[in-house]
Amino acid sequence: MSTSHTLPEELSIYTVGELRGQCLAWIGEAPVEGDAASGHWPLDASRVDQVDAAGVQLLVSLSHTLSRQEQSLHLLQPSGPLTEACAALGLADWLAACTVKGSPA
Repeated sequence: MSTSHTLPEELSIYTVGELRGQCLAWIGEAPVEGDAASGHWPLDASRVDQVDAAGVQLLVSLSHTLSRQEQSLHLLQPSGPLTEACAALGLADWLAACTVKGSPA
């Protein structure tokens, strides 16, 4: 069984403070089943329609945090605005490496 969390529609400097805490709590959970138990943390990115550099920075930071724990962030269906923001910031390759094909569970 695969369980994923969903990013909000707005991923910006105005929302990352609260979202950061939610993400850290999520990865602090002890996974017992699904993708997280195997070290893969799925995050549905399909709803993001507003994103800025602070939002992308949060995702990169989350990815690095998981990587230090020998785990990986799996972004599911990154939205057009998220894809464009990553490209504008020179992070298209990073986004491609984190993106998993398929639909969110």
